[in-house]
Amino acid sequence: MNPGKWAFLAGLVLAAIVGLFFSGNLLIPWAVAALGLVVGFLNVRGTEIRAFLIASTALIVALMSIQAQPYNPLWLTAVVLYEKVFITHAVLVVSLMAFFRSAKD
Repeated sequence: MNPGKWAFLAGLVLAAIVGLFFSGNLLIPWAVAALGLVVGFLNVRGTEIRAFLIASTALIVALMSIQAQPYNPLWLTAVVLYEKVFITHAVLVVSLMAFFRSAKD
């Protein structure tokens, strides 16, 4: 596996761990966000940008829907929040790459 795939898997696991055990800490969530940025830089090639943005947008909407449900236990809401933090930072990088590529054309 390439480093981008390892970073993606590590980010998903780290986001779940942070949501379960460290959600009150102010510094650890930054590691989740940073790993999302790394995934955005390492994991998405030019030919994959469109598919990544469509899939990640659907995932973010689903995570927001889960997070908005009032009957979720607190631990689930925290895990969903940090999964969303991880994914949105990866999306930020990839969408900026797509934006700049479309501006060049």
